[in-house]
Amino acid sequence: MKLYVVNQSTQEKTYLKQNAASRRNLVEQLGSERFQIDQQVFSVNDVKAESNDNTASAMAAGGVIGIVGGVPGVIIGGLLGALFGKSTDDEDKEKSDKFNRSQL
Repeated sequence: MKLYVVNQSTQEKTYLKQNAASRRNLVEQLGSERFQIDQQVFSVNDVKAESNDNTASAMAAGGVIGIVGGVPGVIIGGLLGALFGKSTDDEDKEKSDKFNRSQL
């Protein structure tokens, strides 16, 4: 899960270094409900979370590891990597949704 704010003038995302399960947890980390990035003041309520997409990279890693086993190893490794990546993606999406629903 990655936390970000949207620049008010350029509409570009700026990602935060912090990782928090809720907005209240983010306030504890920052020490305040307000913070500044690039001379813009944001509220913790402006912060959004998005999930990472790990399925493709996990599938590729599984396939590379499977090279040791030849063609069957690549196929099995890719499938196992895809299953692991999907599971991780689902968990990350759930965390992102929970953060986005959280309130101070």
